[in-house]
Order: sequence, then C-alpha cells, then structure tokens
Amino acid sequence: MKATEEQADLRVRRTHKLLWEALMAELSERPFEEITVKDICERAMVHRTTFYKHYEDKYALLEQGIRQMYETLLGEGHVPPSAFSPDGPPPYFIRLFEHVAQHQQFYRLMLCGEGIGRFQKLVKEYVAEVASARLHELVPAGQRFTYPPAMQVQCFAGAVLSLLAWWLENDMPLTPHTMAHYLLALHGAWSQHM
Repeated sequence: MKATEEQADLRVRRTHKLLWEALMAELSERPFEEITVKDICERAMVHRTTFYKHYEDKYALLEQGIRQMYETLLGEGHVPPSAFSPDGPPPYFIRLFEHVAQHQQFYRLMLCGEGIGRFQKLVKEYVAEVASARLHELVPAGQRFTYPPAMQVQCFAGAVLSLLAWWLENDMPLTPHTMAHYLLALHGAWSQHM
C-alpha cells in the first residue's frame, strides 16, 4: 500500500513539474495573458483533464509555482543580521543574489520586462521584512527619523527589485557578493541603520 502511495505522489510531483516547466517555457516566448491551458498541456504532453485535476486554471498553476519559489527563498536559511561587519555586505543580501543566480530563468521572467506583479510583490515584501527587522534591531528605541521607517524600508525594497532586474537583464556581470556590497553602498545613509 505504501509503495502505491509513493508512486501516486511521484506521479503528482512529475505532473506538477511538467506543467510548471511548460508554463515557464511559454512565458519565455509570450505574455501570460496570451497563454492558454491548452498551450501548457500540449507543451507538457499532459492531458487537459489531468491539468484540471490539479489546477483550477493557469492562474492557479502560476500562483503555486510562485509560492514554491518564494518558499524556497525563505527556506534557504539566513545568517543572523548581526553576523556582518560594516566593511562587508550582510550575508542575507549575498544569499538573495546567489538564490536569484541559481534560479535565473524564473527570476528573469518574473522580475524583468513585464514580469508578474504578484511575484514582484512577494519579493518586495520579503526584502522589506528583512530590512525592517534589521532597522528595528539596530536603531535605539525612540530615535527620530527624517522619514518614517516604513517608507525607508519600502524605498529600499523597491531598489533591491530594480537592482535584481538590472543584474539579470545584463547577464549577471558581477558576483552576488559584489552586488550585495554595491547595494549596501548605494544606500549609504540608510544602510547605516540596516
């Protein structure tokens, strides 16, 4: 009985993988709005009834894939924020660039050009959450800011997304460590509180 369940689970995972890879291939050729479930199924060599056993529509497939990649990013572990020196970039910045480099096809599709707004929002929220935690950890309670901290965090998160897109669009000309260092330098005054 257990072997049968494992085989079924493998088939489900294989189907999800084939459909996701087909969607990514289609997205590399044309906008999401133009892609149909039929297109995805033909490329994946999966019957449409099988698709609909797993997903309500192409949006559900996209959402699941986006969530899985986001969970991968969150689950890859981060060195505590205090584990870096003022001379070196925070390890979690380096890890972000390394993660993007490892999954560059996905991130090119999601962050460059038209991209997919939902994924961009998730990455921005992730960066803002990490930056906000760091800001609150290092800044003494009651310290007054020129700008509200939430605004600073959102500005920084937007800059990270733009920098990631630039890096991918230019075929990653610099190492993740160098990119993390430049990111920190570009936000000089703000990064003093990060």
